[in-house]
Amino acid sequence: MTGQPGYIGASSSITAEDVPALYEGAKFYSPAVGDANRSSITSWLAGLLDRNGPVPLLRVEGVPPETPCVSVCVLGSGSAMADLPPAGDEFEMAVRQIERLQRVSFGAVYPLAAATISALVAVVTAAQLRVPLLDADGMGRTFALIHHTAMHLSGVSPTPLAAVGPTGESVLVEVPDGPRADRMLRANVDTVGGWAALAAYPTTAGVLRRAALPGTVSRIANVGRLLLDSTDPDLLVTRLGAITGCRRPARGRIVELEHLSRPSDVTIPAHPSSLVVEELGGLGRQLRIELRSEIVAVFADGALIAGAPDLISLLDVSRGVLATLDSLEPGDLVDVLVTPADAVWYSPRGMEMVGMGSHGIPLAHPRRR
Repeated sequence: MTGQPGYIGASSSITAEDVPALYEGAKFYSPAVGDANRSSITSWLAGLLDRNGPVPLLRVEGVPPETPCVSVCVLGSGSAMADLPPAGDEFEMAVRQIERLQRVSFGAVYPLAAATISALVAVVTAAQLRVPLLDADGMGRTFALIHHTAMHLSGVSPTPLAAVGPTGESVLVEVPDGPRADRMLRANVDTVGGWAALAAYPTTAGVLRRAALPGTVSRIANVGRLLLDSTDPDLLVTRLGAITGCRRPARGRIVELEHLSRPSDVTIPAHPSSLVVEELGGLGRQLRIELRSEIVAVFADGALIAGAPDLISLLDVSRGVLATLDSLEPGDLVDVLVTPADAVWYSPRGMEMVGMGSHGIPLAHPRRR
């Protein structure tokens, strides 16, 4: 990335050389996701940037307020995407559908979530459309449902939205209510191939100045550089803390991993499970870590010490890399890392939407105690 004078911590363009850092940083903000699509997605994006040139990365404030903008993300199963990889034009097709419907030409793209491969496909879409990418997103990490966004909290509708599957089939949703739009959309994802390219939240740059979360694309690039540069776990945690505010409440060894089928909120597409970690050193506590589609709570000797919307991840101490939830095994030595989410998620409405209560854990967040 090339630097922009006066814009500390951000960049003015994304090149092919930046793709590995973007990927690693996006994975940090979505630690439940494995690497099944890594090679195909990173090669696709790097090749596109080599052919089309760098994608401009702009602050929302640097774009004229009347500029039409749209978000993109990957919706559905990562394993389905590995089985049915993109043909390459799905995200552009989704954006073009909304352009035809609204009779506009989008002047910028932004990721719905600057996390998972959704952060990378936003760069893909910007390169294909030859428009800038906004240094902002709607989640600041990844959440399960498409209305779990700062834009929704600000009153911005996700619709009209378009989803294009790997076979070219598409779904167009036009309802004013965000939760209903999510339900209607997910009812069709399996039908179009198990995953879909989503274009949603069409709005203007002026609206995004108050509704989106700024600086999140630059943030994942900076985090990704750290993850690529250092495998010493202590040094890595210190450096990550300087950029993200993350802390390490405990280091321990996994002694038990449970796969359960307890009842959970049917609106959250995941099945609960948990793991037990025996702390090494420190207070010698027993940690119980509750998992859904992400880690949603950490208890130490029965006391809650972290919980959603905190971003909770595990660092494989022996390798100095993030551990994905599908890679955990008893005996693994892990650091528990807790990174604060963007401030909007600790508001009363934000906590109601994505806090522990939404995962079936009706406890007050440690910040509120």
